[in-house]
Amino acid sequence: MSHNRSGVQVAGNVAYAIIFLLMFIFAFLFYDSANLTVVLSSGWILFAFGVCMLLLASQSRRRARDKGDVSKNVVIESGMYAYVRHPEFFSQFFIAFGLILISQYWISIIVGAVLIAFLGLAIMDEEKRNKEKFGDAYTAYMQRVPRINLIAGIVRQIKAKRRK
Repeated sequence: MSHNRSGVQVAGNVAYAIIFLLMFIFAFLFYDSANLTVVLSSGWILFAFGVCMLLLASQSRRRARDKGDVSKNVVIESGMYAYVRHPEFFSQFFIAFGLILISQYWISIIVGAVLIAFLGLAIMDEEKRNKEKFGDAYTAYMQRVPRINLIAGIVRQIKAKRRK
């Protein structure tokens, strides 16, 4: 059973990677196809924000790994993980939206919608696996940290610091 699930996960990861690659290709093939400067600029801003957040998330994971938290099966709650539970997926939403706006082409909207749907499904799958892996610790983390709402995460962190 777990072997079958692993095959499904691999297939999903491959499909996800292909769709993301298509988004990049379409963004550059159909770059600014509607010639809307404001939309293009907004796309680049969202894309850059997503890349920055992805780098911060990667740095948070690396720091946790260097501390040994990852190998100890501990829920990472530092860095970006203190603000959102899925900072990589959060970042990829912004990258996808940015690529759609950069392209300004109908096929990019369709492929982007599929990619965003895959991201949503991946988040749900990861939540399920994390509950199984970490148990009550992850359930408590879910109550403290929003799934992908960065603004709510920042507000919660500010309130928590004020309480201390």
